[in-house]
This record gives sequence, C-alpha cells and structure tokens, in this order.
Amino acid sequence: MLFLQATAAGDPNNIVNSVISWFTTNGLDAVKKIVIGLIILYIGFRIIKFIRKKLAKAFEKRNLDSTLRPVITSIVSIGLKIMLILAVVGYIGIPMSSFIALLGAAGLAVGMALSGTIQNVAGGIIILIFRPFKLGDYIATQGVEGFVESMKIFSTVIRTWDNKLITLPNGTLSGGNVTNYSTMEKRRVDVAIQVAGDKKVVIDKIEKDLTAIATASPLTLQDPTVVVWVTIGPGTVSFEVRAWCKGSDYWTLYAYLQRELYNYVVKEDLPCPYTVVGMKN
Repeated sequence: MLFLQATAAGDPNNIVNSVISWFTTNGLDAVKKIVIGLIILYIGFRIIKFIRKKLAKAFEKRNLDSTLRPVITSIVSIGLKIMLILAVVGYIGIPMSSFIALLGAAGLAVGMALSGTIQNVAGGIIILIFRPFKLGDYIATQGVEGFVESMKIFSTVIRTWDNKLITLPNGTLSGGNVTNYSTMEKRRVDVAIQVAGDKKVVIDKIEKDLTAIATASPLTLQDPTVVVWVTIGPGTVSFEVRAWCKGSDYWTLYAYLQRELYNYVVKEDLPCPYTVVGMKN
C-alpha cells in the first residue's frame, strides 16, 4: 500500500493525491477494508465502554479514593481508544509513519489553539498529586464557596448552598488560593455581639452567661473549651463567643449561636445599638 507516502508529510495536496491514488489502485478491496475497519471501531468502542464500567466497579469495591476513580477510568478509556484507532488504521493499510507524521502536525496546531486546555489538564494532574481537596469537601476559591461535586481532568465542579453547579477550570484552580473547610476534624465558630457602653453592662455576668449559652448546645465540644473574648472600644463593648465543634456541625452551631445571642440581648435588655456579627474561620 502506498497511501499517504508523500514526499512532504502532512501537505494537504500530497494527502489528497495519495488518497485518490490509493482508491484507484485498491478499488473494492479498499472499500471493504474501510467498512470492516468501521465495524471494528464500533465494536471496539462498545467493548471499551464496558471495560470502563467494570473498572469503575472494581475501584469502588477496592475502596479506591473517589476523587481518583473518574480520572483513572478516563485515562484508561482514552488510551484504549487511541490504541484501537491505530490498530484499525494499520489494518486498512495506511502506513503508520505517514499517519503519525500527519497526527504530529495536526497535534501541534491543535496544541497551540488549545493551550488553555492543556494548562487545565496540567492543573488537574497537580490537584490529583497534591490533593488540596477531595470529593465532598467544602472549599472556597476564586470567589466561590461550596462542596466539591466532581473532579475531571479539565475542570472541577462546585455545588453551592443554593444548589447551583459552578465549573472551575483546573488551571486557574491549581494556581490560586483554596480554603478547605473540611480538612480538619474540628472547626471554631465565632459569633459576636456588640452593645453600647453603659452602667448596665456587667462584663463578668455577660461573659458567664454567654459561655453557658454556648456550652449548652450538644454540638459544642468541651475540648477546647468555650472562650468569650471581650473587647472594649469607644462607647462600645464587644463580646465574641468562640466555640469548637465538629466540622460537619459548623453551620448548625453557627445558626444556633446567632439566634441565642440575639435572644439574650433582647431578654437582658442590653443597651443598643448592637449588632450580631458572624465570622467564618
């Protein structure tokens, strides 16, 4: 077979002439091989899809990290498809050296056009190696907060609290700051109230009461203990409650303290103005 044996590999004119010459020389036999090659491709892709599903189930049974499963299966699938295509090309009779030269020229052009995509692939590999987060973690990055819904080789999908899916390119994600709120087992909840300076404000009593309120929640850990940080400013006194809890209980305890501290201010008729401010760590 003399298909694509052009003196200048990758030249469109040479390729067209080679294709015409190949069909003219081989005729019906060439058409048969192309048809059989297409059938092989169809069956091969179905088999690869089956292998991918079996591989995913095997990873699940072996408790492989859920972050790595989709990436590894995708890489295996792409590799098998490339091998299948090369095998079919060889069966049809296309010289591999010319075909690879053509692919190289096309790959260079595509690579230059998709430089950003290549950067995202590199970013995805970096994320998988250094593991700043995993599936299900709650993270903040690039002005977005939410749970890591899925990780792909090109991008990472974040699910926000109001159930929106935001796709972030891995190139940007790997090169920016990422705050992972799920890494540590314990988190500290900080909620503050601010009251006007007045004779009615007895610091020791308020400090004791706020400590009791925070400690009363079953979500509050006893170690580290609850701390009330008092700051006295011009005409104001600020009481910041710092309570520790499990990472999964953070938002529940945060909401509890917000509500209970507000109720305490109203019940004790503490001098206004006051504000209730929540601070995230």
